[in-house]
Amino acid sequence: MPVSTAPSPRTRLLMLAGLGPALYIVVLLLDSLTRPAYNPLHHFGSELANGDRGWLMIANFIVAGTLTICFALGLRKVLRPGRGALVAPVFVGLFGLGLVVAGVFVADPKPGYPAGSTGTANPTLHSLIHDGNLFPTWIVMTIAILVLAARFAADKQWGWMWYSTATAVAAMATLLVAVARYDADTQTGSYHGLWQRISITIGFGYFSVLATGLLRRESRLDR
Repeated sequence: MPVSTAPSPRTRLLMLAGLGPALYIVVLLLDSLTRPAYNPLHHFGSELANGDRGWLMIANFIVAGTLTICFALGLRKVLRPGRGALVAPVFVGLFGLGLVVAGVFVADPKPGYPAGSTGTANPTLHSLIHDGNLFPTWIVMTIAILVLAARFAADKQWGWMWYSTATAVAAMATLLVAVARYDADTQTGSYHGLWQRISITIGFGYFSVLATGLLRRESRLDR
């Protein structure tokens, strides 16, 4: 891993914030299974921001995004000097900002959830911002991962380079499948929720895996 000296306690704390995306995944999956009328296979994750317990998904977005921005600050300290030492943290931070935006601007209810919902004929401004934020968030996430792949290649960390490259491709590809299986006119689809969760697990999980790897390297440097 691209770390040369033992980091300060503050930097370690910032790197620990990289577990935020993994926390998001756990909350998303558990919340998906415990909502009446909600089907995780056929509903997008952001639809959980509606209903009586909608505050939980809103908080999940905002907390995970804030932690990811903190992780970006720690990553900046850990990566420098070297290729991508500035660009990678900037795009990781933009990814975190995208998650915060997704939490602040809530998607409209879709048919079937909350119970009895028939969808929204005229989308609200909040929903338009939320939906428009989807691809920019995935794009900056993908760029961040590819920049890190280039950094690992420069450092001859081939395992991390290939893992990063495969993650970037798979996360975007599975999101495209999810979007393709959703019909915006009827606001329904088939298994788009499943494909979105696969994309989230691959892409978001990458940053927590990276943070764990960096923290393990740091612990060895202290010995």
